[in-house]
Amino acid sequence: MEQEEQAEQTSPTQENAIERRRPGILVRAIAAGVVGFILIIAIWWVASAPPAHLVIAPAYIIGETRADLLAVWAEGDPIGETMTTFAENIPGYDDVVLQEHLGRAFVTGRDGWIWKVDLETREAEQFVDVPLMAAGAHELPGDDDVICFCSSFLYETEYPEDERVGLYQLDVRTKEVTPLLLRVPIPPEIAPWREGDEITKGIVFTEISETRLALADMNDANSRPIAFCNDFDISADGKRFYFSEPFAYEGASMGGGAVGEAISMGNNGRLWSYDAETESAALVAQEYNFIDGVLIEDLAGGREQSVLVTETTKFRILRLFISGDRAGQEEVVWDALPALADGLERDAEGNIWVGMIKQRSGLLTWAHANPWIKPLMLRLPLELLPVPTVTGVMALSPDAATPLWYAEHPGTHVHDIAAVIPGEEGIYLANFSDETPGLHRIENPLK
Repeated sequence: MEQEEQAEQTSPTQENAIERRRPGILVRAIAAGVVGFILIIAIWWVASAPPAHLVIAPAYIIGETRADLLAVWAEGDPIGETMTTFAENIPGYDDVVLQEHLGRAFVTGRDGWIWKVDLETREAEQFVDVPLMAAGAHELPGDDDVICFCSSFLYETEYPEDERVGLYQLDVRTKEVTPLLLRVPIPPEIAPWREGDEITKGIVFTEISETRLALADMNDANSRPIAFCNDFDISADGKRFYFSEPFAYEGASMGGGAVGEAISMGNNGRLWSYDAETESAALVAQEYNFIDGVLIEDLAGGREQSVLVTETTKFRILRLFISGDRAGQEEVVWDALPALADGLERDAEGNIWVGMIKQRSGLLTWAHANPWIKPLMLRLPLELLPVPTVTGVMALSPDAATPLWYAEHPGTHVHDIAAVIPGEEGIYLANFSDETPGLHRIENPLK
């Protein structure tokens, strides 16, 4: 027994040896933990790498908001204070075709349906199940019973395999949906950004006819399917459509599918033309960042000379000259806007209304000026990216040069204002979010 007790006892020399070893053991444990953590980060970094088509653009500095816009910035929350909401069974939607003279409206729902709203009873019903999700929409000039619309994928939404992106028209009388354009000519290849490159202007084609291709002549060698049809406008005679394709790589979609493009600020946006009379399509402009809203202007001899577009994720509005003395030129009408400019609409007096879907965050402004942080941002889940809740409305003069009214809303009554549709009874707000359903209308601040 005594021998066992002596064996269990540790001599002072042995205790000192153990004490000397403990710091080394601790250091090795910490080192192993650090190496393991670095290994986990490295695996995550590789596994979460963004797709190759998301090429980060050079640094882009967004300046201060213009003083004349700040001067018409409404105090408080006039959007929420004057809002009326009805037909609350309508989910989120991208656009509204307002026909007050017929007592009805058509709404392009996120659920893949075009909804019909009775403006007298304030009730809504699913009207037609269209391919994919209808986005921008207009009535055909001269025919109230024909609704034309863009249709595209909505992020993380499954659709039948035979449904395709494109321009469509709906005959309200028969509920028949007919594709107008599903393919476009293969555009000239865009050179990718390289380190040291600077932000450059896009390309507006001076002779659209050079890029035009008849639908009957399209094949897999000279054309491709439209990847993303977001918004459009129609000429006064109903013969020419100008539509935006914000980007055209795999996975192009509305909603969350656009986040990567917004962060990387790629030059993938294009403006296309469809001529219904000759049944042909042409590339109007390319190498822009997320062209979204489209508004034809400057008619001369019955033909449009320029088109306004929102370069949404660059916080700009541009004028692209497509004919006349300035054909092939661009003009920055608005820069450093306080929010993402989305859809463009014109009222009876010619004033322009802009949906400001999301407030510009300080983080995104800083990230565009410091693109080294973007590889990290592109790897984060969408849920971890801070997204402002503030949305808004902007009104401009007919030439888009003078601000008439600007207001922001905290997103409580309407979450994402994608477009602003002026009417006789007030201003309707296209609500892209499912979180604030219904048809939303506010008082016209210009009356």
